Amino acid sequence: MSTTFDPSFIWAALIIIGVTIYIITDGFDLGIGILLPFIKNEAEQDQFIDSIAPIWDGNETWLVLGGAALMGAFPLAYAVILEAFTIPIVIMLFALILRGVAFEFRVHSNHKLLWTRAFIIGSWGASFMQGAMAGAFLQGFDMNGQKFIGTDMDWLTPFSVLTGLGLVIAFALIGNYWGMMKCQTSIRNRLAKLSQPILMTLIIALALIALLMRASSNINYDLDNGRKIIIAACFILILVITIILFTAKIKDMTKFLLTLGIVCLGMIGFMTMFFPYIIPPSLTLTDAASSSASQMFSLVGTLIMLPIILLYLSWTYYVFRGKVSSEVHY
Repeated sequence: MSTTFDPSFIWAALIIIGVTIYIITDGFDLGIGILLPFIKNEAEQDQFIDSIAPIWDGNETWLVLGGAALMGAFPLAYAVILEAFTIPIVIMLFALILRGVAFEFRVHSNHKLLWTRAFIIGSWGASFMQGAMAGAFLQGFDMNGQKFIGTDMDWLTPFSVLTGLGLVIAFALIGNYWGMMKCQTSIRNRLAKLSQPILMTLIIALALIALLMRASSNINYDLDNGRKIIIAACFILILVITIILFTAKIKDMTKFLLTLGIVCLGMIGFMTMFFPYIIPPSLTLTDAASSSASQMFSLVGTLIMLPIILLYLSWTYYVFRGKVSSEVHY
């Protein structure tokens, strides 16, 4: 009996890893922009932004990787997502462009306040749209076989607005702990006062999302016992981490890493709920995949370049480790 190797699941794993790394890395630098209105002093704002100056553009590599991998490995899923999410994707991309331009211009322009506000708007806009698309994904797509038959505005619902705000809060929490870890005492102490209110707000948002998800979704989540156990384990671990963040006296770096753990556990639960569907409720990984030959050809290049990208970005983080100095600007 001959068996055929199916690279679809490897590609799915690579996309999930890329999206998770993007949420973690771009999450904290989007969080910097989300929290910037709470840092009133201009010198402190500069230092807060300087904490991500050497790495922010590299963080967005993973968004490009995820989109390109989806287009190459699962073109049918890419087409459905692009059609269903045209408006939020365009808004997100313009917000990221605005944010990138503002990041550079605020250093050299005579209108620093204008570009600071543009950086804040871009950060909030990109984060909200990403969360709203995640919420719309949870609700499912209006499909007729393998064709999307919904409208351009199906993504915008009360539930997707809630998930959009939830992701904004989550990014704010990651950015908060990043700033506590990287910035000097005055900013660190200011952010420390914000951490518990942000964490409490996030818990409330996650509880509301969990309560409303089944009622808001078009998908029948018929989970087997194995997947129920994985999702329950993720939920319990997130609860444990939250209690630790609330009560334990631990280092800022530990708080930051624990917050990243919440993101990873959330992604595991999210993917476990849908597997093997890539477009719920009807399109599986196999249905949406390109030919095995095409996937294998792309996989060879990806497996060569991915470790190089990881090494380069890891080296960047290592070089710019430690706290940001108020006297030195990148």
